[in-house]
Amino acid sequence: GSRQSWCRKGSHSHLNDPPASSEIPLATMRRLAYLACSATALVTPRRRPLLHKQPAFHRPTALHAFDPATVAAFDPSKFAPVCTASDAIYRGAQQSLAIIVGPKVFEEYAPLIAGGLLRVRLELCVVESFFGEAVLPFVQKNGLSWVLPFHETVETFLAGTIFALVLNFILVGSTKILQVVVTWFDFFLGMPSRFVSTKAIEQLSDEDDASPKPAVVAFTVSKTAGEAIGLARQFVDALDVFTSQYLSLTTAAYITFKFLHFRVFD
Repeated sequence: GSRQSWCRKGSHSHLNDPPASSEIPLATMRRLAYLACSATALVTPRRRPLLHKQPAFHRPTALHAFDPATVAAFDPSKFAPVCTASDAIYRGAQQSLAIIVGPKVFEEYAPLIAGGLLRVRLELCVVESFFGEAVLPFVQKNGLSWVLPFHETVETFLAGTIFALVLNFILVGSTKILQVVVTWFDFFLGMPSRFVSTKAIEQLSDEDDASPKPAVVAFTVSKTAGEAIGLARQFVDALDVFTSQYLSLTTAAYITFKFLHFRVFD
């Protein structure tokens, strides 16, 4: 405080009348004094009330002009997605690993196993909650007229654009995880079912007894299930190829078409 008051009040008076024996020029002394005062002002904290830091969401934003329900929909702390299928896959993988590696090894490597499985569950939950809790309720309420309407409005343009962009971000990252899960599922369950069932049906069909056998029916059902798993894997592979190579271009073309439809042709 005394140093700042000296800079404000007494510095000029001391500099105006330097001692006669001083060998330092007056201009140099004035520059040194200004430099010292500037440095003091930079390092000395200003006496003003402390601002209480708040989380970024709770600071006043444009959202606070809307009703509380709309504001709550954008609150990350209140976002709790319901992912029934993802939880089932997570629990199934957890129990399977515990049985395969044994309880001792499972307990030793629990942090690594949990970290991997939880992140797989998170990626699957992103897709499941997006379609189940965002897309499906919106379509049930507004229909599909906003996708390619005959008359483009601001509402239909924004709805289609936002949906296309969000779908781009979600699918590009999540279809890779989905492809890995379906591929391993087909490898451990689908392929053995198809192979074993086909061989069993061929052997049972070679026998002379032409009457239908329960074993043939059971193996036929098993083969059909294995083929269904294989078709699901092929579909997911095609979806992954499309999202990784063509989804961005399709999104850009779709948004451009809607913009031209809204601004030029309407």
